[in-house]
Amino acid sequence: MKTTVQRAVLTIAGLFTLALPLMAAEEGYPLRKKYPTLQYITTNDLKAQYDKAYIVDVRSKIEFNVIHTNKAVHLPMAVATFASDLEKTRQKSASSPLVFYCNGHTCEKSYEAAEVATKAGFKGISVYDAGIFEWTKANPDKTTLLGKTPAAKEKLIPKSTFAKKCISYDEFKKKAAGPNTVVVDIREPVQRDVVPQIPGLRNIPSDRMVDLINKGEFKDKQLLILDAVGKQVEWLQYYLEGKGYSNYLFLEKGMLSAK
Repeated sequence: MKTTVQRAVLTIAGLFTLALPLMAAEEGYPLRKKYPTLQYITTNDLKAQYDKAYIVDVRSKIEFNVIHTNKAVHLPMAVATFASDLEKTRQKSASSPLVFYCNGHTCEKSYEAAEVATKAGFKGISVYDAGIFEWTKANPDKTTLLGKTPAAKEKLIPKSTFAKKCISYDEFKKKAAGPNTVVVDIREPVQRDVVPQIPGLRNIPSDRMVDLINKGEFKDKQLLILDAVGKQVEWLQYYLEGKGYSNYLFLEKGMLSAK
């Protein structure tokens, strides 16, 4: 017969075993603890529900234009009218799954969108927090990259490749004074509360900069580009690489490194 201690140990071990799947599910998703009431959907489950799901991309325009799921509706989370915009495109009582996504495990926009939608009374909500890149790798045929479907997975830019194009503020400023150089701040005018003292700096917001890149502008120049926090330039790199630019560099961490 098992002693009381043995039975207790076996009970604890059993409970731990049952908890392992949950622990594994949470691993790599640090923001789930912040949003414990939300429902989540895996890549496989989203693929299975793809045809009937109402999928919403809550990222910025430049991010969406670079890459998105084929049937995604684009509703940026950053705008104040997000909830009312969602209501214009989706009935609150609709029974089909309502799925929000952004850039992945540490991107908070999809969680915020799901929380706002829940409070607004929408039903069937879940968060695809694996993000667009994991979706693309698993389902390139259901993904558009720079306007082309299926998405060419080999054209996804690794973080290491992006990092090689980032330089410090001191180096950025030094290169800005060099010959045949164009220095661009791609922030929107309302974001430019602080403007660094960098030689020749001009303001060309990201949408306009994309247009110029598509036309081959500045291709014969040393191109130096900064943004707010070093994130927006990651998306701009897709256009630069897609159009064959090579002589370009970004300010590491954007304006955060200049303050």
